[in-house]
Amino acid sequence: MALCSKNSVVGHVVLSALALAGPLLPASASAEDAATASICGMAAASQYESGYAGFGRELSRIDPAIAIPACEEAVKAAPDAVASQAWLARALLADGQTDAALPLLETAVAGDSPLGRQLLADVLFGDLGYVATADDVRALEVLRPAAEAGFAPAQLSLGFAYDMGRGVAEDDAIAASWYMRAAQQGEARSASNLGYLYHGGAGVELDYAQAMFWYQKGADKGDVVGIYGVGQLYEFGQGVELDYVKAAEQFQRGAEMGDSYSQNDLGYLYETGQGVSEDAVEAARYYQMAADQGYALASANLGQLYSTGRGVERDFDRAFELYSYAHDQGEVGGTVGLAQAYLYGEGVPVDLETARSFAEQAADAGASYGQSTLGAIYADGSGVARDFNRAIELFDLAAAQGNDYAAGRAAEVRAEQTCGLIAATRYETGFEVSGVELERIDADTAIPVCEKAVALDAASLENKAWYARTLIAAGRQSEAVPLLEEAADGEFIPAKALLADLLLWGHGVDENPARAVTLYRSAVEHDFPPAEFGLGVAYQNGRGVPADPVLAAKWYGLAAKHGIAMAADRLADLDRGTVEPQIGPMRAGPRS
Repeated sequence: MALCSKNSVVGHVVLSALALAGPLLPASASAEDAATASICGMAAASQYESGYAGFGRELSRIDPAIAIPACEEAVKAAPDAVASQAWLARALLADGQTDAALPLLETAVAGDSPLGRQLLADVLFGDLGYVATADDVRALEVLRPAAEAGFAPAQLSLGFAYDMGRGVAEDDAIAASWYMRAAQQGEARSASNLGYLYHGGAGVELDYAQAMFWYQKGADKGDVVGIYGVGQLYEFGQGVELDYVKAAEQFQRGAEMGDSYSQNDLGYLYETGQGVSEDAVEAARYYQMAADQGYALASANLGQLYSTGRGVERDFDRAFELYSYAHDQGEVGGTVGLAQAYLYGEGVPVDLETARSFAEQAADAGASYGQSTLGAIYADGSGVARDFNRAIELFDLAAAQGNDYAAGRAAEVRAEQTCGLIAATRYETGFEVSGVELERIDADTAIPVCEKAVALDAASLENKAWYARTLIAAGRQSEAVPLLEEAADGEFIPAKALLADLLLWGHGVDENPARAVTLYRSAVEHDFPPAEFGLGVAYQNGRGVPADPVLAAKWYGLAAKHGIAMAADRLADLDRGTVEPQIGPMRAGPRS
């Protein structure tokens, strides 16, 4: 099972810290002070500030070793210059010195610097630097005047606040409007975020062409959200012709920039061989990169590789660890992985109840693999009574999402259900009412139905045993024996009892009463009434065991108690000591 994120672009939205300075210097400032401030601006200003469109830089491209001394000199030369204080704060933030930057930002905000407002708001939101406690309400108060003044980075931050519902009610439409204003000024992350809203139809009408337009705007400026978004549109053929090669190119670009989402999706393409050569080792490598950054979906995908030994050495313990992390983070892929681990005893002891609990959680969340796993639990009766109707319902839900495994299992279970209804015994779980006696099976109708069920699911022991019953009903015992042998070897109890019936008297197979008794004994350990009746026959007739009316009565009595009418008749015969009349020419005739 490999999973691939289709709606995780929003996780990329990490606010860029861009700045717009207020007035550079007081009117009384000297030419020397102006030159000093200019050096500071060249080192720490952003491209959105007046006069710095061609020289400003992203926060991540600031060299603190150059910018901090230059801006400290500028502040020292002109302590009242709001711009220099904001630039120094920006340089300090680029160096991770949040505490040193905060007093400067407060001063810049007091001077109504849009740059200072946007930077302080991002710090208070928890998107920039570090503060012990976020304060969304104050952040919005500080931020809104700068956004309304037309400062693009502040518009990005305000749009993101509405997008995530931070300090305000979540409102995608308002978020889109602020992103649009910033994007129209060339702000790359705003363009990418706007593309994301068009991609999902959140706050705007769903429009893949607009999504591509705005994603591409961001991607052209190297914004990883835009790069990933373009890749996703190609990966799923949304608004463009599906093209895994182009998707892989975009994800490769994002992966090299350290983007966990791109790394995960690129890993998925390597795992499935779409757009790149199939390579499980490369898939594991990229999944690991993303998982190392805490991306839960990548952890779940990597867990699948460890559980199957693809691209990595098989390690159920490692798989369980990865599934657990993903589940704890709310990733349903991890939940499905845990369900499968407990279902098959991979990394933990088999625990069918826990497996079903995790599968139900995943199914309730709408995950197709959760639905198919839960469907398999009901179809196979793993820790629950077999319920074909519930299994089919779940498989159909998963198949509607493109789950090929579920589609195949749905067909199998439908065929198995039909075969079981016309060929199962009433002593099998789920067939207590509908089960039929062997002599009442309509072989002409049942044989082709059960033959189809076996063809669809050759691994099903039930299908083999039921098909064998239909063949026996048609007098084709010798054809039934190999099917019963397989089912009995797989510990399907009804098959053991039916095979024993044939072996006891040699119907379609060489008689072997001793083995028949062994099979009966194995079946009665599971309280299977037909096997109890078989032991009664064996003891009554001395087949495979010494004749013993007392033990025969014991087993007939149990079989009768469990609903086998013929056992009650045999028990009555034993009680009367019935002797069959002599026949033939040596029988004594009338006497005078």
